Amino acid sequence: MKKNILIVSILLLISLMGCRERVEPQVDDFVEYGWVLYAERDFRGALAEFEEGLTLDSVYADGYNGLGWCYSEFNEVDSAIHFFDRGLQLTQDTSNVQHEMSAGLALSYHANQQYTEAFNKANAVHTARPFFEFTHDWRINYVDIIVVAAASKYALGEFGAAYTWVRKYDNTFVTDVSTLEGRAKLIKKIEAIQNL
Repeated sequence: MKKNILIVSILLLISLMGCRERVEPQVDDFVEYGWVLYAERDFRGALAEFEEGLTLDSVYADGYNGLGWCYSEFNEVDSAIHFFDRGLQLTQDTSNVQHEMSAGLALSYHANQQYTEAFNKANAVHTARPFFEFTHDWRINYVDIIVVAAASKYALGEFGAAYTWVRKYDNTFVTDVSTLEGRAKLIKKIEAIQNL
């Protein structure tokens, strides 16, 4: 009899262990996994995870951040700008996500030849985070922000301002931007920094 009670108790315990509540993934689960895929350079997979997360919570700013960076990787600049803008409308704090979206916008505006907007975003990121680093890709950092600011000012014909930005990166660089030769040296320097 004791043996039967023991067996029934064990079977009951096993069945109870198998009866657990179903766990539904949350928006941050999808977005975090999206960033894992992004870091692995699986941008299509990451995009799907960010989209899935946003179907659960359409105001989750980091999901828009992820979409913006994925579309940047696809060279779909207008889409990247759209998602970065949308995400920035949802966050008014000074979180890292906000700075990452602003940096993404600076790069996207520059790629879209919207130089004034590119400079404004780059300047805002540099002011808030002089040594900005994108947490999901170590290759994107404050140097890219300086390059966008300098190249944007150069494209706008504001060579003195472009020179000032280059010197934020390399204060040993000297040239006379009032001359064609000096401007040629400046653009070569901007390109050299960009290619580091």
